[in-house]
Amino acid sequence: MTDTITAWILSALGYLCTAPATASDAGDSSLAGPLLGNVLVAGGAGLVTLSCIVAALWMLIDPRERDPDHPKYRVLHADR
Repeated sequence: MTDTITAWILSALGYLCTAPATASDAGDSSLAGPLLGNVLVAGGAGLVTLSCIVAALWMLIDPRERDPDHPKYRVLHADR
């Protein structure tokens, strides 16, 4: 089931990124399809990147590891 959903999402994103320009009432072309696809892909990549940075900082600040010999505590010592 998830393979089908993933294939559908990737297909929809591919269409949005490569959709042909459509003519508006004035006869000029609009690149709304490819622009929307690019915004969705770039926005998704930005959200993933931001969430990874937040997770890394969260794990550095509060490692939730109570073993005093854990390597994370060597990084957090005040003398460094």
